[in-house]
Amino acid sequence: MPVLLKPCFKAANFTKNQSNMESKELSLKQFHLILLMFLLFLGGCAQRITLPDEHAQQNRPEKYNNWRATGKLAFISPEERQSANFNWQYREQKQTLTLNTFIGTQVLKLQEFDQHSVLTLKDNTYTSEDSSDLVYRLSGWQLPVSQAPQWLTGNIDAPGNQYNDKQQLTQATWQDEQGLRWQVAYQTYQRVNGLTLPTRLTLTHKDITIKIRISNWHFETL
Repeated sequence: MPVLLKPCFKAANFTKNQSNMESKELSLKQFHLILLMFLLFLGGCAQRITLPDEHAQQNRPEKYNNWRATGKLAFISPEERQSANFNWQYREQKQTLTLNTFIGTQVLKLQEFDQHSVLTLKDNTYTSEDSSDLVYRLSGWQLPVSQAPQWLTGNIDAPGNQYNDKQQLTQATWQDEQGLRWQVAYQTYQRVNGLTLPTRLTLTHKDITIKIRISNWHFETL
């Protein structure tokens, strides 16, 4: 039965509806995988992408309504490094993200519905009103979810942006809604259905590094 997370929840100390026993603290590996998922998953409604000048003419934001990205990602901290394959889909204002091990075993699955989000982690299922709240309550971390459509696609509109001679964004720095300072660097791009999209990028905040390699972009053009 799904677990409804309560407003007074403290990270990694939640209570199941059907049990009086306190759940065990998430393992470090699970914790890191949730953080990785959190970085890639949008919290709430999809956002239109703000594009800078010439680049905007190449990457039309209306093409981002229904899409899928697959690839690999790694979470790197001073303590350890974790990695996983991801499949991230957005269709008709509903999202599904799956993380798998490199041998294909599902680690977790996050799904958005009209009024709630559901996270399946091994044999446990957890429910909350939105993805951001769900993962924050499980991990205790607040990361730049609302900016994900911008930094994942290389379309951040921020002061100090650096571009190459092809008008592709190479580096950007911004503050998220919690006031945390983030930097993203883009190593490679590719053309997909007339769009220029990143295939390798690195997101950093202090001593946390997220490396993302996207092997496939797929869009359903309106």
